[in-house]
Amino acid sequence: MIKIKLCELEIHRNETTFRPFLMAQNTFKDVGIEFTSSDDYDYAFVGQASIIDKKKPLRQSIDEGLEFLSKITGDYMIVDGQDATTLIGTIDVFRESNALLFLKNSYLKDFDLYKQGWANGRYYWGKGDYSVPDIDDLKPRMKLTGCNWLHTIQPQWSEYNGEKKYDVSCMFGYPTKTPVYEHDVCQTDYYDPHRKSLMDTLGDKYKIAGLVDGERIPINEYYQRMYDSKIIMAPLGYGEMAPRDLESAQFGSVLVKPDMSHILSEPFIYEDDVTYISVNYDWSNLEEKIDYVLSDYNNIREKLVQNMKNQFLKKYNLQNLVVHMYDIFKNLNGVGQEN
Repeated sequence: MIKIKLCELEIHRNETTFRPFLMAQNTFKDVGIEFTSSDDYDYAFVGQASIIDKKKPLRQSIDEGLEFLSKITGDYMIVDGQDATTLIGTIDVFRESNALLFLKNSYLKDFDLYKQGWANGRYYWGKGDYSVPDIDDLKPRMKLTGCNWLHTIQPQWSEYNGEKKYDVSCMFGYPTKTPVYEHDVCQTDYYDPHRKSLMDTLGDKYKIAGLVDGERIPINEYYQRMYDSKIIMAPLGYGEMAPRDLESAQFGSVLVKPDMSHILSEPFIYEDDVTYISVNYDWSNLEEKIDYVLSDYNNIREKLVQNMKNQFLKKYNLQNLVVHMYDIFKNLNGVGQEN
C-alpha cells in the first residue's frame, strides 16, 4: 500500500484541491493507494495554499513556500488545484524545490505560450510581465492531476418545465467592491473590464437576469433566476472554469462563455456547439451567438444540456481519476511491482 499524506488539509484551498481524492479514497485503496494525515507516509501531496501567499510579493511568497517545503521529510509532490492555467507562484516554488512532480488541474494546451509574458500568467488577460522561459526543462515533471474544479460540484439535475422568462443570465459579481491583488498586481483591473464589456455588449436588447451592483442575494433566489434564464453567461475570472459552467446544464439552460479550446485538462467537457456555445473573449461575436441560440432555442437547449450532462456523468466518474493517478505512480521511479 502506498501512503500519501495530504498536507494541511484543513486550509480551505487545500481542501478543495484534495477533495476529489478523498471522494474516491475507497476506490484508491482498491488499487493500493491510501491517503492519510499522519506522518507515516511514502509521499506527501503539498497543495498550493501551503506554498503560495497571493497577498505577498512574488519573491517573498516563493521564499516562504520553499521554507515550508524544507520542513517536509521524504518525497513530496506539489499539487496546484487552482481553477486557472496560470503557473505563477507554484511553478516558481517547484523550480527551486526538490519536488518529484508538479501536478496541476489544467494547463495551456500549447506549452510554448508559457514562454511569453502574460498578465500574472493569465493568457486570456493579454500581454504582461510573467512568463516561464524554462518551461521546456520543467515540462517532463509536470503532470495533470486528473481532476479539476468541476469535480468539487455534485449537481442536482432539474427537469426543464415551462417558459424561461429571461433571455440571458448575468448572475456574477460586478463591479468588484474591493480591489483584489495577486503578488502586488491588481487583478480587478483585468477582471472587471471583461465583465463591463459583456454588459455593454448586451445593452438593452435582451431581457437580463442580473445582480444590482454585484450585491449578493439569497441562494434560492440566485438559483431561481438561473433556472428562469435561457442562456447563462460565464465570463472568465481568476480562472477559466467556474461552478456556473455546470449549473447551466443543471438548470436546463445553455452555457455561453469565452472559447475554452486553449486548455489542457482531464476530464474536459467543453466542446463548442456540443456542450456549450463559445464566444470571443472580447465579446465581438456575442450578439451573433445569442441570436443563434434564441432562434431555435428548444432544440439547441435540448442538445447542449443533454450532451453536457452525459459527458459530465461519463468523464467525471471518480474511477477515471483513480486510474489516472495509479498510472502516475506506476511509472514513478522507485515504485516497483511489489507496491
